[in-house]
Amino acid sequence: MIGFILLLLLGFVVYKYREMNAKNQDYFKERGIKSVKRRPAVQGLLQVILKKVGMVDIVNDRYWEHPDEKIIGMWDMSKPLLMLRDPDLVKLIGVKEFDHFQDRRSLITEEMDELFGNSLLVLKGQKWRDMRSTLSPAFTGSKMRLMCELVVEICEQMVKFVKEDARTKGPQTYEMKDLFSRMTNDVIATCAFGVKVDSLEERSNEFYQAAQTLSNFASLKKGLKITGYRMFPRLMELFKVKINEPRETMFLRTLITESMKIREQKNIVRPDMINLLMDARKGRLTHTTGDKDSAGFATVEESNIGLKNNKREWSEDEILAQCFLFLLAGFETVSSVLSFTAYEIAVNPGVQDRLYEEIQGVHEELQGKKLTYDLLQKMKYLDMVFSESMRKWPAAPFVDRICNKEFRMEYETGKFFDVPIDLSFWIPIVSFHHDPKYFPEPDKFDPERFSDDNKVNINSSAYLPFGIGPRNCIGSRFALMELKSIMYYLILNFSLEVTEKTEIPVKLAKSLVSLQAENGIHLQLRPRM
Repeated sequence: MIGFILLLLLGFVVYKYREMNAKNQDYFKERGIKSVKRRPAVQGLLQVILKKVGMVDIVNDRYWEHPDEKIIGMWDMSKPLLMLRDPDLVKLIGVKEFDHFQDRRSLITEEMDELFGNSLLVLKGQKWRDMRSTLSPAFTGSKMRLMCELVVEICEQMVKFVKEDARTKGPQTYEMKDLFSRMTNDVIATCAFGVKVDSLEERSNEFYQAAQTLSNFASLKKGLKITGYRMFPRLMELFKVKINEPRETMFLRTLITESMKIREQKNIVRPDMINLLMDARKGRLTHTTGDKDSAGFATVEESNIGLKNNKREWSEDEILAQCFLFLLAGFETVSSVLSFTAYEIAVNPGVQDRLYEEIQGVHEELQGKKLTYDLLQKMKYLDMVFSESMRKWPAAPFVDRICNKEFRMEYETGKFFDVPIDLSFWIPIVSFHHDPKYFPEPDKFDPERFSDDNKVNINSSAYLPFGIGPRNCIGSRFALMELKSIMYYLILNFSLEVTEKTEIPVKLAKSLVSLQAENGIHLQLRPRM
């Protein structure tokens, strides 16, 4: 650790020298673009690392600094970047001109971390296109129908645990993030890694501890590493500093490789991600007829890039990296969305009553059978509730794109900007979702925004819970299926009630990854009679 701190100090000196000699101080002024007040870059990074500010604060502050502008100049260290404040420009960059803006700014390369650096999240160029088309068939409706059975098992496991808790100790108050992260962990374990764990009963199981460590981007140690990657990546690579701990990485790597080996030897087929990735590696995973369906209003559609057949052969690390990404995305973001949704349901009794009525109706229709993927899609109000929850509490504060081909952008009538290669664009999701221009009374939780009569008025380029364009979230169907399944079983069996420990989650944790309530969300789960 001492050596790493010394490395950071050395990098700080190098960076300060570069910053003092930067020649682009008037970059935006020369191009007629208003920019935010430039803050000392190192000071800003330290505030994020020490959790004085979070990405939500940073994105919102920049978004509102020039409220009448369509684009705003900003700085990422000494590099200029643009924030898009206009949905039409978001659509231009994210969809219409995608070939010019297909990549994300990635801090971590394959050389720095063979798993994270090979994940779909950070891949670039043709390799990203090939991986997207390889993985796309794994996330279609037909595959979700099979995986839904695995998710339902975890939901029933949760119901049994909470009911037994209530029977022996009376109705209990739970911190929602902890409850849901244990559930999402178990969903990932069974759906992505092919193992069964019960993190509510076995609270310190090895899989949960590894997932928690790997997905915790709010820790000081990981924050310092990310700072190092941003400020002096070559030094980080030279000193072989990995973003993830070797112990947890090796645990998951061994888990997956051993599972693949046993399945190959014994010809075991299971409807989970490992089986799909084994098929993908061999080029056997393809789209089938009837794959195109909607998991809800927020579902993002696959582009022609993802629909192409791809026969590229992938290495073991490249396939393992996608399981690793599935863990990161599923553990943190899904549990955060569930936590905020549970809070909104608890403090809005009318919403809870209407949701319970819909869920109870489906339960009676099932006549003792298990919940299915297709029945989930028929629950309109459940979809409205999650659509509004992801509007008010989006999992990611922003997404970015970088220019990979020079482009002349008309950002206002008669005003042009020549976009150079490698310039970054920020798409401020959380700010669009809370802008009264696009969502009147943005702080009000109102599922009726997404009713059949009202959702036609929503600007699809200002509502981006799963991103936009060909580089949107590949797992939107799985995420919505998981979210809805868990909430179905929770509301069917328990009344969500506020207690003296329940706080309004206006203070958000200073997280680099997703929105979290700083002091947690505590709710009582009272079994329904």
